[in-house]
Amino acid sequence: MGLKQWTLWGIAALLIFTVGAFYSMNMNQASGVNSESDRTTAISIWLYSEGWETYVNEFKQLHPNIDVDVRNFRSSEQLFTELTASISANAAPQIAELHSYYGLSQLVDTKAVIPVEHALIEGGNQLHPTFTAPFHYEGNDWAVPFGGGLPLIYYRQELLKHPQEKAFTSWDQIVQAAQQPLSEGSELGGNGHWGLAIDNELPWFVDNLSFTSDSAGEKDSSVKSSRVYSALSAWSDWIHLSGIMKPLVHRRAASDFINGKIGVFLSSSEMLPTVERYIGGKFQFDAGRIPTLVQQGIVPEIHGMVLMQAAPAKVQAAQSFIAYLLLEQTQASLWRSKGLIPSRSDVLVKLQEEDVWSQRQKMILDSARMLAVKPPSADDYERWVSMTTLVEQLEQNKDVNLNKKIEEIYGSHNGK
Repeated sequence: MGLKQWTLWGIAALLIFTVGAFYSMNMNQASGVNSESDRTTAISIWLYSEGWETYVNEFKQLHPNIDVDVRNFRSSEQLFTELTASISANAAPQIAELHSYYGLSQLVDTKAVIPVEHALIEGGNQLHPTFTAPFHYEGNDWAVPFGGGLPLIYYRQELLKHPQEKAFTSWDQIVQAAQQPLSEGSELGGNGHWGLAIDNELPWFVDNLSFTSDSAGEKDSSVKSSRVYSALSAWSDWIHLSGIMKPLVHRRAASDFINGKIGVFLSSSEMLPTVERYIGGKFQFDAGRIPTLVQQGIVPEIHGMVLMQAAPAKVQAAQSFIAYLLLEQTQASLWRSKGLIPSRSDVLVKLQEEDVWSQRQKMILDSARMLAVKPPSADDYERWVSMTTLVEQLEQNKDVNLNKKIEEIYGSHNGK
């Protein structure tokens, strides 16, 4: 074969290779290979509340191009602490669950949180002001609330003095019930009476025993301080005077009630599904709103999602997850499975109209109209930590100088 023939064969081969490569490239583009629309976006979500696996899996099915990595924390405080550290290390997640208790102002100050516009989210214009208020700070909304709860008194039905009574109407009744002797065969604990236990979110319960709308914005620290003094004095009496409550056992309060070791239990309405599931038929119990001590209104616990600064694709993917939480079917499911009062007013009204709920569930849904609006403040976290410390000190020592301690937290109350 001559040189000319070899040259022609080489040119032909090169043409075939070029045409093949061009065809392959166009086929790949046509089929979407390496296209923007098929690229997977990975986001990280940090959560402290339980029971999210079903919702994350459902979101993945709705958004197959979004890969979700979930990190769970044992408490909202642990998440908040690690979140602030991750922001400093430039390693924050794209979404973080935030409690209404504290932390918003600190996160806003880092400039790592993105403000949200509720009106741009489906159902966002139906968010109840009570749920959005804890996350509204310096003129912006910084989190999307997806549900909440209120404080409840759980109790053994046998402790109601009269069978026709539906719930406790005063704290004197609760103290009397907690002082009743344990029934025969019960696991003895404490001083041989049924007793009272309070769950772990101590400052939230103090707030609900002392709240008044007049001090919602801390306009009059003396009013707030006076009411906190009254609430903590009663708290001290439950331990040191009537003896119905043991000190420093809050972390096991739920299990003690479920296992029949305690007769009265102060916790959140979010605990109801767990209490019902684990008590089963072991004994008859009920739940009701906490009676008035000195408070005026109910301070809810609200759960929200904050959106962190990230690449545009990740922010968009994170916004999709937050929007999913506000879908009507998701809001209703969060109530049915997790006991969360919906943050959307329209969903709440629809649920209230359904004739399928137990008396306890109906009471919780109907209580939403009584929830107080409490905006955040710059020193929420410091107050939370200080109040936790004060309650723990008070439980160990009845002679703690409440006046001085409360003044350090809230200012003078012009009281005793």
